[in-house]
Amino acid sequence: MLCSRLIQRTHLARAGLKSGILSSTMRLPVTSFSTTQPKKSSGDHVKMWTAERVVSLAQLPICVVPFIYTTPLTDAIFCTLAILHSHWGVEAIVVDYIRPSLFNGSTVIPNIAVSLVWALSAFTLGALYYFNYTDVGIINAIKMLWRL
Repeated sequence: MLCSRLIQRTHLARAGLKSGILSSTMRLPVTSFSTTQPKKSSGDHVKMWTAERVVSLAQLPICVVPFIYTTPLTDAIFCTLAILHSHWGVEAIVVDYIRPSLFNGSTVIPNIAVSLVWALSAFTLGALYYFNYTDVGIINAIKMLWRL
């Protein structure tokens, strides 16, 4: 397809068409191998990609610092970044594999699946915050497991 377009757009091809040497039937056919139409994307994906990378980089020190200096704040940051990172990963899987084309174009099931991901992430984050502030905290719980 690319070669045929390049050939058709060359100076010689244009000159041949203008002079009548090449007829329109002698042009190479343009074929497309795509089975779906591209759709306009919504949102700023560059900012989202940047946010995902910032969270991923922030997880490197936040996986070590709470074990050295354990406070409710370091527990909360650890839990927030872990759940945020997990949420984006699971959401990407759901969006990629539970897509409307699998359900004859209906967006009901994909929307329910994405909503369930949001609900699961919110519940998990809430449960971790609750555990952090009413019990020993997630980092101290991990330390207690290591002592066993």
